[in-house]
Amino acid sequence: MRQLKYQRRRRHMGWVIGIVTVLVAAVAATGGFWLWREQRNAKAPRQLNAAVAAAKKAHRGSVVTRQTKAGKVVYLMPDGIEKPAPAVVQAAAKTLAALPKGATTKTAVVTVTLRGVPYGLASLDVAGQGYGVVAHRLAAVAKKATGLATVTMATGQPATLHQLVDTDPARRAINYQARQVLADNKKLSDAALAAVLTQPLLADLNAQNFTLTPTTLTILDAQSRPVAAVPLTRIAQFMKGGRAKEQPGKVIALTFDDGPNPTLTPQILAALHQAGAKATFFMLGSGIHDYPQAAKAVAESGNEIGIHTYDHQYLPGLSVTAGLDQVYGKMTQTYYHTFGTLPTLLRPPYGAIGKQLAAAEDLPAIQWTTDSQDWESKNAGAILNRIRSTAYAGGIVLMHDIQPATAQALPNVIRTLRGQGYRFVTVSELLGGRLLPGHQYFGRGDERPV
Repeated sequence: MRQLKYQRRRRHMGWVIGIVTVLVAAVAATGGFWLWREQRNAKAPRQLNAAVAAAKKAHRGSVVTRQTKAGKVVYLMPDGIEKPAPAVVQAAAKTLAALPKGATTKTAVVTVTLRGVPYGLASLDVAGQGYGVVAHRLAAVAKKATGLATVTMATGQPATLHQLVDTDPARRAINYQARQVLADNKKLSDAALAAVLTQPLLADLNAQNFTLTPTTLTILDAQSRPVAAVPLTRIAQFMKGGRAKEQPGKVIALTFDDGPNPTLTPQILAALHQAGAKATFFMLGSGIHDYPQAAKAVAESGNEIGIHTYDHQYLPGLSVTAGLDQVYGKMTQTYYHTFGTLPTLLRPPYGAIGKQLAAAEDLPAIQWTTDSQDWESKNAGAILNRIRSTAYAGGIVLMHDIQPATAQALPNVIRTLRGQGYRFVTVSELLGGRLLPGHQYFGRGDERPV
């Protein structure tokens, strides 16, 4: 009996020891799993913190940390600059957004570099490195953007157009150069051409929607997308420090209005060609429409072409809308579909243009210093005498290639002026290329606001 009790006690103790052993093993396993899980969960954040710390330690400049709704951003800025520009903030947001969906502990390290560009400004480059934790592992993305914005070198804040140009007419001239870049030789439809002519570009001197490199000014839209890339060589004369490169010496510009004429314009071209001279023709849109081959012959012979409105309306007597149609509407459409480019010069009929229209269109108004009065005399001898007695160096001579007497007088006019030591240049050559909208030009050195 005693032996049976002893055996039962031993069996009971075995069970107890077994259960305790199992429990201890279970507790040990649970603790090990918990420890392993904690170590696993902490590994990715440690790696993230180490990467951020290493980037901050290697940086030789300002470090700015911001907490946003999307995550933490560490800006590594040039020395002395403490405030990230809006474009940098946007780049940081894009870096965080590029991390995998569901990532936690999102952090972006954004390195900002400034590269010097003309006019004391800087081009802003951004390199973004994004980090996050996904399924207990470190996820990383990289985003780079060069030429993201143009900023002032000292502050890193966005530059304004006023830092590039001094006056509003210069701004308008740059806008028109951009329109030429968008339209010239692009074979645009009338609707597309109208869109180019009315597209918002650089709205005022406070505009910031541009980037600048050593070679190009790029205008951006409201979403910071490139609209027009304008080579600086096209607009240097309108920028700060730009100057007109006027032709020096005894030069004169011959100009012809109201053409083209299918009979007289070729005669005038022949006289110019024979004399080795160039001139500027201010054409009516209706004439270009009716005689496109005569118009093209003027351009093909190396002469300059400006516009004289569509059908010779007196511009101050028109509304601004009607005036714009005479300059930008059917006039520019006809010009563009004939020559493939936008016009660059305007001679207002009768030399008359009002301030409101001049403020709405972006072409310079070209006047004259010598009126041949060929439209009045209709006499070759009188035309020659008038020009000979009133011409002077740097002047602009007004004639009409719809007057038979002008075609008859031109060889003698050229011969006489050349005998007096004159050289013949186009209007743009004479005035040096820095021609501003809202201004009118009567000759070399004679520029006046409308």
